[in-house]
Amino acid sequence: MKLVCLISFFFFISTTSLAAVSPPNPTLYQNFLQCFSNQTKSPPNSLSDVVLPQTAPAFTPTLRAYIRNARFNTSTTSKPAIVIAARSEPHVQAAVLCTKSLNVQLKTRSGGHDYEGVSYTSNVPFFVLDMSNLRNITVLGESAWVGAGATLGEFVAPKTDPSLFMRLLLQPVTRNKAQTVRASVVALFLGKSSDVLSLLTRDFPELGLKQENCTELTWIQSVLWWANNDNATQVKPEILLDRNPDSASYGKRKSDYVEKEITKEGLDYLMRKMIEVGKTGLVFNPYGGKMSEVATTATPFPHRTKLYKVQHSINWKDPGTAAESSFLQQTRSFYSYMAPYVTQNPRHTYLNYRDLDIGVNTHGPNSYREAEVYGRKYFGENFDRLVKVKTAVDPQNFFRDEQSVPTLPGKA
Repeated sequence: MKLVCLISFFFFISTTSLAAVSPPNPTLYQNFLQCFSNQTKSPPNSLSDVVLPQTAPAFTPTLRAYIRNARFNTSTTSKPAIVIAARSEPHVQAAVLCTKSLNVQLKTRSGGHDYEGVSYTSNVPFFVLDMSNLRNITVLGESAWVGAGATLGEFVAPKTDPSLFMRLLLQPVTRNKAQTVRASVVALFLGKSSDVLSLLTRDFPELGLKQENCTELTWIQSVLWWANNDNATQVKPEILLDRNPDSASYGKRKSDYVEKEITKEGLDYLMRKMIEVGKTGLVFNPYGGKMSEVATTATPFPHRTKLYKVQHSINWKDPGTAAESSFLQQTRSFYSYMAPYVTQNPRHTYLNYRDLDIGVNTHGPNSYREAEVYGRKYFGENFDRLVKVKTAVDPQNFFRDEQSVPTLPGKA
């Protein structure tokens, strides 16, 4: 059995409920239900756990289950007229056709971390197509079909053994009544602990890695560990099926990409600014490995050759608007301090850490230009090809949100 060695240590560096915007519309629900019934050839009374109006007992639990940011789970948050809890591909097809026939906006949600609530909020009447139940994974030879509701992970690392992934976390803290920055390193190595100990002693002697910092696990146990199960050798893998819904805190995420190594002076400056700003933490995820072997234009994801991705992260517990305003300003301030050390023109950003600060689309006459602002940050040169595909398959721009790919000007 192949072993996975996990490494974890740290050191210090001195320097509510939802509320509807409008009351439920029973006619809208009845029209949608009848259309959905016709499309799926299912009697309406068999769809009570699939088509959920606001009055359905399962509506609120289903909607709240995959809200990953408590900022969008407040008394003023908009909510959909209907949630479609799809359980099959025909349900997805019917949801699209029927929503389109009623001229209502459709938001699609799969269960991942939508940090900005784009998949389940809107400022116009809308439905939510929830695909979190579509989580089957079918392996055919060297290919796999993964359901939209399945969750993913990544393990890659640049400039070292391709079997090693290392993640660095920086967090401002108070220690012995003094402000400092805590640096934590977690890593995964596909092999034995003795091998990674030898590797890191050679490549990163500054870490001072010791045998007691390493734990040998099977692959599935390592997945449990990454899912924050410290006793990964004791719990059963089935615990991964418990997605712990409706447990979000308030938060904000931003992201950057680095393609040139940050100097020691640059890191010292950023750490001083982290302490100055307050609570914003950073997560460094190195790229490279198998990821960099794929051409940057082979898929929409263009960042494969970057050194690493940086996530700006902040969480808080106070539900008040004053706290939200303060913490959001902290993230934006530090984001400006980070600018000289990351990619520029455009300043690349990770799509899965959705950030509405970098631009939104009002879907008016300037839709394409508005989308270019965030689109090139997310997709780089692949943005143009995505626009052509979007124009070909969705010329009426039915599938749209605050940061969706636009159609070509004059084609929508």
